[in-house]
Amino acid sequence: MKRTEFLQCLKLARSPSFEPIPYLSEAMAVFSKCAIDKARRAVTKKEVASLISGHCLSFAGTWIHDEEKEIEALSKRFDLID
Repeated sequence: MKRTEFLQCLKLARSPSFEPIPYLSEAMAVFSKCAIDKARRAVTKKEVASLISGHCLSFAGTWIHDEEKEIEALSKRFDLID
């Protein structure tokens, strides 16, 4: 995934109208173990935006920017399919 694509997903994740895929759903299994292996993953923008939202949006509604950087590093192994 290129940086411009990641930024599009980030914008989607931060959109007030965005409804993320539930974090523990089967649809999010594509990201299983992505932090510990080097496999490439075919993903959609909505899946990446949901991953970002699940990691960066706190229960208090604040945004955790350090997590954003971690996911961006992982996203270099993601291939968009939409």
